[in-house]
Amino acid sequence: MSLNITVNSTYKLTSDPMQVIVNRKHIVDPTKSPNWERMKAEGKSGEPRIEWREVAYCRTVEQALNWIAEQTQRDSNAESIAELLGEIQAIRREINAITAK
Repeated sequence: MSLNITVNSTYKLTSDPMQVIVNRKHIVDPTKSPNWERMKAEGKSGEPRIEWREVAYCRTVEQALNWIAEQTQRDSNAESIAELLGEIQAIRREINAITAK
């Protein structure tokens, strides 16, 4: 049995027999593709779709959750230490809520 746990709106955890996999949500807009005109002629849909892409491989769930917390910090657009600390606390609260269930 493999994991399939949603962490937040951006990340989820899956697994295989050897590792825990961190997946990041990406919204794909086919109309932005350089091949859109050909795809449209073939009758393909122009509706945006959600794809989950593997972004990290960890040995444990704890390592995967720490990776998400660290990546969220690196992705931050914070312009002050106080703002960054607020974002760090928010992601830690989300992770603690998940692990407390």
